[in-house]
Amino acid sequence: MTNEELVAKTESLYDNGEYNQIISLIQSLPKEQQTYPLLFMLALAYSDNIDGDDEENKRQALKILKQISDSGEYDIKWLYLIGKTYFETNQEEYAIEYFNRINRIYQKDKEIASLMNVQHFIESCNEVLYERALAVIFITLKEASKDDNITINNISENKLAIFFPKYNIKLNMEIYNLHRSGAKLLFEIIYPDNYTQKYDIDGDANTYENGISDALNKFVNIINHEFSKHCK
Repeated sequence: MTNEELVAKTESLYDNGEYNQIISLIQSLPKEQQTYPLLFMLALAYSDNIDGDDEENKRQALKILKQISDSGEYDIKWLYLIGKTYFETNQEEYAIEYFNRINRIYQKDKEIASLMNVQHFIESCNEVLYERALAVIFITLKEASKDDNITINNISENKLAIFFPKYNIKLNMEIYNLHRSGAKLLFEIIYPDNYTQKYDIDGDANTYENGISDALNKFVNIINHEFSKHCK
């Protein structure tokens, strides 16, 4: 069969839910015949396959999608599938990057983004990532500032208000620009005399949670210095 015939056959098998047949067919081909369209169909078959170990199927799908990333990075189907597969494996910090990229590329074509339910995925990723950030913020700020009486309230999506009894200051924080290795955090310090300072700090580390901690630790170093300076 020609490459075009093989692609057509795998698409027909996919429409009929014959995912294992797609996997067997493509894996039986010589490497030189395993072109981008066929490898994409292989990843799609693994991603949707409900037979066997779901976690292993998703792992195989991601492995193949990464393998063809050079050809797929401008293909909306590849962007969507890798984003969706990351999302389904609870790796929202990776998934959101691909859904955001679809939004940027197709920002003038709302119909495409809507058909793919991209905004739903972005909102779902944000919701989970905000929750994961909150789990880190309280512990990190408490440990870094050595203030056991910190309180966090008025939590609204990506915004929260914090009170530091140690410094007698209020802090408004906003979490945005979420990515796989952290996020950008906006801090607004409100001193007792109502003097305010704002800081925009990028957090970057080997994981999302560590990236949030990185931004927070940078901020605490700043606040220790600025608080002493402001009180002089």
